[in-house]
Amino acid sequence: QKHPHVIFEARTKSNKGCANSGNLEWRTRSIRRGSSHHAGLVGGGGPHELLPDRNGAGRYRRDVRETTKYIETALIIDKAMFQKRNGSTRTEVVHDAIQVANIADLYFRTLNTRVSVVYIETWQGQNQAQIDGGKDISKAISNFNDYTSRNLYKIDKDTTQLLTGETFAGGEVGMSVPETVCTPKAVGISVDMNPYEPHLLAGTMAHMIGHNIGMGHDDNREECICRDWHGCIMSQSIVGLENVQPYKFSECSRLDYIDALRIGHGLCLLNKPNEVELRKNCGNGIVEDDEECDCGSALDCDKTDPCCDGITCKLKKESQCATGPCCDKCILKPPGVICRDAHNECDLPEYCTGDSGQCPLDVHKKNGNPCGMNSTGFTTGYCFNGVCPTQAAQCERVWGYSGTGADRVCYEQFNTKGSITGHCGKDSNNNYIKCEPENILCGSLQCKDGDRTPVEDCSDHFNSRAIISIRGTEYECKSITGTNSNAPPFGLVRDGTPCGDNLICVNQTCVSIFPYIDQTKCPTNQHNVECYGNGDCTNTNKCFCKFGWTGPDCSIQAHITTTYPAPVTSTTPESTIVMEKKTTRYAYDQGKVSTLAMVIMLVVIVKCVFLCFALMAVCYRGPKHPPEPMHTAGSGSSTAVRVHVPATR
Repeated sequence: QKHPHVIFEARTKSNKGCANSGNLEWRTRSIRRGSSHHAGLVGGGGPHELLPDRNGAGRYRRDVRETTKYIETALIIDKAMFQKRNGSTRTEVVHDAIQVANIADLYFRTLNTRVSVVYIETWQGQNQAQIDGGKDISKAISNFNDYTSRNLYKIDKDTTQLLTGETFAGGEVGMSVPETVCTPKAVGISVDMNPYEPHLLAGTMAHMIGHNIGMGHDDNREECICRDWHGCIMSQSIVGLENVQPYKFSECSRLDYIDALRIGHGLCLLNKPNEVELRKNCGNGIVEDDEECDCGSALDCDKTDPCCDGITCKLKKESQCATGPCCDKCILKPPGVICRDAHNECDLPEYCTGDSGQCPLDVHKKNGNPCGMNSTGFTTGYCFNGVCPTQAAQCERVWGYSGTGADRVCYEQFNTKGSITGHCGKDSNNNYIKCEPENILCGSLQCKDGDRTPVEDCSDHFNSRAIISIRGTEYECKSITGTNSNAPPFGLVRDGTPCGDNLICVNQTCVSIFPYIDQTKCPTNQHNVECYGNGDCTNTNKCFCKFGWTGPDCSIQAHITTTYPAPVTSTTPESTIVMEKKTTRYAYDQGKVSTLAMVIMLVVIVKCVFLCFALMAVCYRGPKHPPEPMHTAGSGSSTAVRVHVPATR
């Protein structure tokens, strides 16, 4: 069902503020429960929500702005939302929720992003998580987060949003866990203020998803206003000026979003989802079923997609493709052209196949692959979800070149204290959590060396540097606390960082790495070596072959003379393309002989012509009569010279 862009006036005049404020370090009561850092909010937007830095290291080299992103959303409808629609059937309530998602999808289209509903769950009879109206909304989101982590972990989703009819103590209409998209912690709650105003609920849900993907509030930030549209979606008040519902993201929100993608948050948004079948019409802008393209209305197609027939949703006769990084002016790019670069040693590049305008699935090396080689030639980390999180790399990003992980004594000295200089997160009361002895390497990131101060402007952060002496040996210990995009989240060690042999940090807890490694193997040789040692096993359990090798197990040597620097990643031997120029020896020899004979004949002819001209010149220049004898006087002697010239006929 289509929804045109219209401006709605919100008839409900009560406070519709977001419960997320400047305090972005709220964590659930126990780090073992699987919740993430999150914002406990009471008032308006705080001064800590700054625009992330745009010049830091560790960014993607791919241009995420031009790639369509898909937010795979799971919707949960609680009992109170059914009660607000007294007499409505389950189908009708689900339809209302889908309408809300459709409107939110319109808002996100301005960011080249689609909201795709992949799962819907209804709590018509009884709430499956404790969502208490009249109490603090932060308690509700903590309980909801616990439920989704334990019960929905098998659902392939990027974020989970609860649509509720409850009213909470502070009057807020929403709350979400910031910067958690693509993780089980990405949840949000949106309050349905009025069943007859779905655009309000859609705006709230878009706001909550915005926090999930890394957007901060627009309040108290320069040039983040949207006066032309009566406010911005990411305003803390949510409902815009003059009680008109905004549907536009500010430039600040757009930059927050792009920065979050470029530093590694939201990789899952680059994959096209298996969307729940909600809408099926040519012209809705979504490629469905047997459609080859869908550029919206027929009037828009000529401007937005000249390759697509807007009436039939089929490619035009002269077009090979419509959109995508492997499509150039309606023509498919040849196989081997890179369409998505690798942004670190644990990521893998993707190449056009020559069959589709879309770039293949974004894959990376399998979890557990060694990475992060140090100066001595030993690896110090493991690939984890497409990145290589080592202490040294994290410290270098904060403290500059030569910054590296501090000695263990720094972790023992500070992270066990539960203070701003060392902790394992915060509880729901905003108190620092002391790290258990086995988890000290997973708390605050302790560094040494590098610059004396962080390499970026961290005026809104707290950073400390201490020199401690133990048994006559001095140790430098540096830490930072804050939300800057280039610093580890709130100064904590990132998930996947090694904390022992075959141990990694997950949610500030030191655990075994093996549960996070898919035990399914890629094809092996007789020595049980995956991909025959000629490629990398990806997270999809398929081999990514090194240059010069092909086949499903990378065992076939490929003789490729193509100009593209792409490794062959074919999944079948038959798809190997061997480009060789072949000639017939007989033809070659015959051609060689013919050329030589022509050269000899030409030389003979030239010599003959030259000789003829020479003879003619001698004949015509000769005298008619014999010359007289020549006498030379002066010494009394004479010499006679006789010259015989043949007679002329």
